[in-house]
Amino acid sequence: MSAADAILYLFCATIVLAALQDLAQLRISNIFPVMLVVLFGVWLAVVGIEKDLWENALLFALSLAIGMFLFSRGWLGGGDVKLLAAIMLWFDLSGGLALVIYVAIGGGLLALAFIIARRMIPAPRNGGTRPPALRPRGPIPYGLAIAAGTLLCVAWHAPNPAPPAAPVKVAQRV
Repeated sequence: MSAADAILYLFCATIVLAALQDLAQLRISNIFPVMLVVLFGVWLAVVGIEKDLWENALLFALSLAIGMFLFSRGWLGGGDVKLLAAIMLWFDLSGGLALVIYVAIGGGLLALAFIIARRMIPAPRNGGTRPPALRPRGPIPYGLAIAAGTLLCVAWHAPNPAPPAAPVKVAQRV
């Protein structure tokens, strides 16, 4: 396994852990987006910096700005915004577009699943309460959709390390 592969596995593991925390606690700790940004720096150190890195930075800034607007309206959680922006840093424009599509589809399916689950799971007896995500009109842990969309995007549009430079052949004088 190459160092680049190990970094991608850590990237995916970090996203899965963030989604699991969101499912359990309806929050995403700041450590996860920070880890993703640090891992991106390590990724660049391992595979090298490409000339189109501006696309990654543009997607990061754009997703953070749009996410902050959505957060101010109460449509998306702050942890979701930071996680998605940190993930966007890893993709160029074509991969970022695919990521947005996968996350949006995943979000729609997730919302549908929670709507069905909220109607099918009976209310607890003896005055108990449901977990917040299963209460009628309760919040949806969107980190699950972000993680699912990202894992699909990595599987189909993985950031590929630049191939190593071919060794330079030195002509021998005879």
